[in-house]
Amino acid sequence: MSKLSFMFALTAAAVLHAGCGEPDPTAEADEAIQQVYEGKLTVAQAQSNCRCKLEVVPVGGTVFHFGYDLSQAPPAPYPFQSTVAGARVSIAELPITRHLNLRSDANGKWSFPAIKIKGTPLRLSFVYELAGYPTTKSQVVEITDAGITDLAVQFPTQAYYAVAKGQIEQQISGLIGAPYSLSNVLVTTVGKSWASMYSAELPHGDPGVAVAISPAVPFPAQLGPVYFNEAVAPDPTLSSTSVDGGVLFGNLAAGSHTITASKAPFTYAALTFVVQDGIELYVASPPHATQGTNDSPPGQP
Repeated sequence: MSKLSFMFALTAAAVLHAGCGEPDPTAEADEAIQQVYEGKLTVAQAQSNCRCKLEVVPVGGTVFHFGYDLSQAPPAPYPFQSTVAGARVSIAELPITRHLNLRSDANGKWSFPAIKIKGTPLRLSFVYELAGYPTTKSQVVEITDAGITDLAVQFPTQAYYAVAKGQIEQQISGLIGAPYSLSNVLVTTVGKSWASMYSAELPHGDPGVAVAISPAVPFPAQLGPVYFNEAVAPDPTLSSTSVDGGVLFGNLAAGSHTITASKAPFTYAALTFVVQDGIELYVASPPHATQGTNDSPPGQP
């Protein structure tokens, strides 16, 4: 399917989110957009029919490698900013977009033009799929009139994810003296104001930050926060972020979860993830992760 078809699908999402300024405009808007699909109306004509002010904005990002390449002997870390080609990118709120076959290119980049209601944010979460990788979902991203072109996801291979998850399970089992299994894992990075996967400045993390999730379910039904140490490994003994900035939660129930962070005197962006059946990994990567106002240099408090 073409990017234009993808754009039409996003038009439908924009109309459903925004409501076109009418009490219940969806039927009228859906009819107009359906006529665009059928080639009976142009986008401009559809806009007139649904009495919406529509605009086209760019949406895009990059799929980055994360973790170790276990196919090498010995295993070696993927180079920072190395990318994944061929990953399917779709919109969780619009499952039909999975069939549009939008893929990351040879440089890991993907993009499409989205139509949205002018002046009204479009809230979408992105799903990344590729054979040999765990299906991964982003937080809910707010797309404004400027669009968004620097989305990022750190995408581990299935083999590495299985090993890393197994290590965490072993650590927790050792702490509680009983077997422990982990599913529905959420990972975010608590980053400095400048932190970005597109920047070579490392480490990204803001140390000493406490992270919370809502709704909070007591351990062991739910796991977390578990913070990543300086070696980028989950460490259940840590009580706040290290200079890596990573933190994970696990065994999350289906539904909406909000991630918040605190460290005086700074403020941090709250994130919302929607956990759903069939997706095992949830990731927010800088520059759109748990970004804070701390602008100190890399590795500093």
